[in-house]
Amino acid sequence: MAAAMALPPPLLLLTISQFLPPASCSPPSNYYCDWCPRQSTASLLPPPAGDLGGTLGGEGACGYGTAIAAELVGGYAVAAAGAEFFRDGAGCGACYQLRCRDRRVCGDGGVKVVVTDAANRTGFLLAGEAFAAMANDGMADQIAGSDNVVPVDFRRIPCEYKRNLVVRVEKGSRNPGQLAVRFLYQGGQTDIAAVEISQANRTQLASSWQPMARLRRVWRATRAPAGPLRLRLVVTAGFGGKWLQAQEAVLPADWRPGQAYDTGLRVTDVALRTCSSSCRTHAGDEELR
Repeated sequence: MAAAMALPPPLLLLTISQFLPPASCSPPSNYYCDWCPRQSTASLLPPPAGDLGGTLGGEGACGYGTAIAAELVGGYAVAAAGAEFFRDGAGCGACYQLRCRDRRVCGDGGVKVVVTDAANRTGFLLAGEAFAAMANDGMADQIAGSDNVVPVDFRRIPCEYKRNLVVRVEKGSRNPGQLAVRFLYQGGQTDIAAVEISQANRTQLASSWQPMARLRRVWRATRAPAGPLRLRLVVTAGFGGKWLQAQEAVLPADWRPGQAYDTGLRVTDVALRTCSSSCRTHAGDEELR
């Protein structure tokens, strides 16, 4: 079960605002305008590379592999993303809709993808089936040029998972003391801007909560108290931030590296649309809906 807490006091809101870029329609990494059609590229993964689960021991740079796509409602493929979308790991798990721009051969619906890995190029990197899904029936071999790169419209869309938000304890954690966690099945159009932990059996004073620091996709505490541990986090969806707190202890007293624990939380927040008119192209392309 999840409880949406009141927004933190002004000083903390000022701290949270440091996670948020100013609203504009310029860089692709700015998700204030994600409901507008934006332009990027999609590249076809070379056949010798196999599939996108083949890197980093099958887990990809995001650390949870390709199986996460099966937990999304509505049918998604996995994608590797360039630096502007990967955002040093903050973009892991974000969902996008991609549509190639050649209307003669490209379908209206495009393909929905979830970011599970980093690419050493700009835009998105797709395996063959996802790449072909952008084309009309029978035209998959016509959408790519000789370099297997196509221009695409994209928008960030809300992720809808079949499961609650899960926290996985990462290798190298030591109970108590060293704690590193990774979040799985983060829904909505959201980023996690802050995470805090507290002993579940302590009086829940403001001073009892200990902040964690993010390094890429992993949140770490170097002086984690003995469990069981409660958890709360700030999620952002364009403007401001909202605290979410699990009602019960999330990590048991005997938490161990490699184990995943259900937070009981569902993240469903959707980004506000603020740039719909200014993000339209001069050619009058319709907005992806």
